[in-house]
Amino acid sequence: MLFSNRCKDDIGFGQPGVPEDDRVTMDAVPDKLPWLLLPHDTQCESLKFYDLSRNKVHERNLPEVLLGGVSVEVSRGWLAIAKEGQYIRDTKYSSYLSFKPIPDTEIYLFNPLSGAIHQLPSLSTLVPYYYSFVTNCIFNMGGFNVAEFIRRVELSSADPSKSIIALKFNEFEANNCGNLALCRLGDKCWSIFPRETNRDIEFRDILFYNGDLCVLSIKIEHVETHIFKLAEDDEVRIKFIPVSNAGRNPFIEIEHSRHDIAIIKHVYYEPYLVESVNGELLIILAHNVCYLYHDEDEEEERLYEDDDDLESFYDEEGDIEEGDFERFYCKVSGFSVYEVGPNAGMILRSVQSLSDQLIFLTSGGRSVSVPAENLPCGIQRNCIFFLENDNCFSEVSGDGQKREEMLLRRVSRESGICYLESGRIERLFPSFNRLLKCKVGWFTPSP
Repeated sequence: MLFSNRCKDDIGFGQPGVPEDDRVTMDAVPDKLPWLLLPHDTQCESLKFYDLSRNKVHERNLPEVLLGGVSVEVSRGWLAIAKEGQYIRDTKYSSYLSFKPIPDTEIYLFNPLSGAIHQLPSLSTLVPYYYSFVTNCIFNMGGFNVAEFIRRVELSSADPSKSIIALKFNEFEANNCGNLALCRLGDKCWSIFPRETNRDIEFRDILFYNGDLCVLSIKIEHVETHIFKLAEDDEVRIKFIPVSNAGRNPFIEIEHSRHDIAIIKHVYYEPYLVESVNGELLIILAHNVCYLYHDEDEEEERLYEDDDDLESFYDEEGDIEEGDFERFYCKVSGFSVYEVGPNAGMILRSVQSLSDQLIFLTSGGRSVSVPAENLPCGIQRNCIFFLENDNCFSEVSGDGQKREEMLLRRVSRESGICYLESGRIERLFPSFNRLLKCKVGWFTPSP
């Protein structure tokens, strides 16, 4: 309740709900629990963090070079700040640019405790994906949101100078398979992992574990290992780990709560990689229930007629087809936890309890695990704190105004606590349909 009351105005982009006396100066005292990076926009001059251990909100001014930027990822005590750069034009990729300049995006690593800043290669070096994504977004939706392009930034070490930085980025299509690029500090461009044209490997969550970059993929059945060379002949071993066995749903259920609403269970899950406090590699699946809203009678009739024929609602890969509904809302319904083999191999067992740890899960950065001992008052063990960042956009037919209205109405964003022993879920904030330019995540203080 304290958490919700103190942060609800900031989450909703309202007036700051934190008394002046509570806006403390950030210190370098190690914290047992991570801090929550609160939402912000490109006009902000400072970032706010909610400290669960102290029940405080810390505020940190942005350096001048980062003004106009927003945080798009959190990893190992560093924020990835994206800032719009100069407009660029390149006739070599005229099919993507249509001979019109587009904004470049600069990426920085920023430590809000020490103030250290490191610049990474700009997104324009992700050829041709960045060009294609930006121009498609501008043409189809009237604007470009870099938080939708960057899906994850992962550091192999808390010291960027000794780290390999991995970037999982999006393509234009909603719910696409994504792609992967890597670099080191000082590199002029990102090194893009080569996608095989004859197969479709999906890039879900990523995590550096025991020196390897582990990548969750739904569309493979066995562990695959690739040696990838960066600039200066650096090598990274990448392990693709299948989650199909753990994530395969036994059946899909369709219910009808009203004449215009269909509830679909076991239709969607989101996998996460987490390193436990004991050093095990965990896969956590967030299960979702999808609510479909039909606005036309003929669509509603079709839904009832085709209950026994799920292919009418899903394509061959199990995804909901566009055009079958006007709006949807995805809601977290529970979590499953699995332990992976010591060499990041196949899944060993299902984990029924996290008695010795808490998990802080986010789609806005690196998920973390902390020991469940000497916890602050009100924080229980064996829980998963979860944050959802996805704006869930997709193209909608109609004129520009209608497309924007539909885009806002189709957003769902979940944040809360799941008590694994009972399965009960408390939602810290109501979902809101404001498109985020930034990402919220769990920040681990590291001076």
